[in-house]
Amino acid sequence: MSAPRRQPSGVPTDCWYAIAASSSVGRELLGVTAIGTPVVLFRTTDGHAVALEDRCAHRAYPLSRGTLDGDTVRCGLCGFVYDAGGQCLLVPTQPRVPFGAHVTPYPVRESHGVVWIWLGEPGRARLHRVPELPWLTGDGWATVGGTVELAAGLLLLHENFADVTQVPFVAPEIAPAALATAPPLEVVVTETTVELRREFPPSPLPAWQAQMLGLDAGDGTTSQGGFFHSPAVWVDHWDVTHENGVARLRFTQLVTPLDVTSSRLHWRVSRDFAVDDAAADERMQAMFADYYDRVRTAMETAQRALDSYGPGPEINVAADVAALRVREIVRGMVAEEGAWLTRESSGH
Repeated sequence: MSAPRRQPSGVPTDCWYAIAASSSVGRELLGVTAIGTPVVLFRTTDGHAVALEDRCAHRAYPLSRGTLDGDTVRCGLCGFVYDAGGQCLLVPTQPRVPFGAHVTPYPVRESHGVVWIWLGEPGRARLHRVPELPWLTGDGWATVGGTVELAAGLLLLHENFADVTQVPFVAPEIAPAALATAPPLEVVVTETTVELRREFPPSPLPAWQAQMLGLDAGDGTTSQGGFFHSPAVWVDHWDVTHENGVARLRFTQLVTPLDVTSSRLHWRVSRDFAVDDAAADERMQAMFADYYDRVRTAMETAQRALDSYGPGPEINVAADVAALRVREIVRGMVAEEGAWLTRESSGH
């Protein structure tokens, strides 16, 4: 019987999480953390991304503080050498490698400029797909983005993303006028996903968007689609029909829990208009870096309140429908993984 996984710590582990941007993983050792697990990332000489436990089997020293030689990693403290599969190949003080000397390798996939890692039960990785996010690197799209670490839990972030009616209160200057109304939500739920859609009545375009489209601040008809793909991914589609056609925006939020009350957020904002406009890139980067910094502040404030006073009673409104479904899915995943751990530990 294989050794049971460690306790999922209140967040789902059976999920592909975005561990790093592809551009940040290269021929130098990169140490990162996800779900309380230290991970070292690097690329092999043939360009494949590798993720290993960032802890030497000899002592608790980070392999990311060592050296990369070809496709092997040498511990910077004791000199143990590991291959890309985590197997110890060499111990400098003796001719034989101790039986069982290895570090855990983690399944990795790479797509659309993102390196994904699986930290859950290894055998289940092949049963789950990495979400398709073609706009991140596709032709006809321009994307800006960044990475933020927050002292706020995964679930708080997803519940925030699921309710765009909060945007005018967090960042009124970028919010479309359409959000002043609250048309009915159409919500579709599966066992593990949530999808919401709504159509807003015609309303003035935000000044920044009208300028990039070369339009006066005339009316546009906005369609919103929100998609909870997994605990790792929330995507918003914003399609605005205006006098010259359709302008599309994609907000990709990749959430990786560090522990129960802290997260890493890789955010990306993609557009299919003003694609070759460097000034538009600069403006979008500054504008949305500021927005996600405000989200960080708001979510950290909410997390501190939860930590200090507990969840308490809640009043829910119509706009909370999708967020409540996300909460049910995430909590259900955690409960299922906890039950699996219990069965494994008891040998049943």
